[in-house]
Amino acid sequence: MGERVDGRSLRYRHRRGELLVAVGEYVLENGVASLTLRRAAEAVGVTHATLQHHFGTREQLLEEIIEHLLERSFAPGEDYPEGVTVADVEVRLRAFWASLNTPTGQQDIRLFTEVLVQGLYSGPGSEPAVTRSITQRLERIAGIIVSLGCPEAEAMSFATAMLALLRGITLDLLATGEDERVQDTFELFLSGAMRLTLAWEADRDRAAV
Repeated sequence: MGERVDGRSLRYRHRRGELLVAVGEYVLENGVASLTLRRAAEAVGVTHATLQHHFGTREQLLEEIIEHLLERSFAPGEDYPEGVTVADVEVRLRAFWASLNTPTGQQDIRLFTEVLVQGLYSGPGSEPAVTRSITQRLERIAGIIVSLGCPEAEAMSFATAMLALLRGITLDLLATGEDERVQDTFELFLSGAMRLTLAWEADRDRAAV
């Protein structure tokens, strides 16, 4: 008689992507500090062997989960049309800010922050998926503002400051629940950013004449 096969092992046999999504949702709810293959397997209803077969080790599984979740939440985004304007930038900034403050966005920020904090003990670049996500988004933002006329030497600094502030005030909101103060902070940042981008746009247009 052949070896008995646990039905749970078959559940995701040909659906690795769905398994990754399911484990990702478990991690969003529970964090990464106590993540093990056995706990994740029990949570999503498969065997430990199934997770091990698909992902190998806890570290490999975590790497893929982080990559998946960051692609969903912090992907560089769709291309802007040629002739991007300050109005386009404002619309996208408001949309990004709104996405961070949805329940899904706040879950992602919690996980992102936990992974960043763990990385502080492991050294720079210890979480390649996080590093890639940050680099991709910074490069995308820098490219957009350079097209508005921002000096290339300043573009990455502006992009870094923008992302750091948005992440920071989102964490502030999660920690304190003080929505009005945090929203006012975002509006203050946005007002300053728009004045700066308007100046860049004006310089770009004058140079084109």
